[in-house]
Amino acid sequence: MPAVVLVHEPFVNLAKAQFQALGAKDPTMLVYKQDAPALESIDEIEDKARKVATEVVRLLSQN
Repeated sequence: MPAVVLVHEPFVNLAKAQFQALGAKDPTMLVYKQDAPALESIDEIEDKARKVATEVVRLLSQN
């Protein structure tokens, strides 16, 4: 079953350690940037969300 693991940027190392601990072989991981709602406009936040969603679809379509 195709799957993509979404990982918030600050947690990449933890995610990799968890993959290793679980024996996951070459999981598809999409790292997304940390949000800064106090510094970003709604349009910027929505744009980032659209890009992540598009990338998830692309990665799932590869399999």
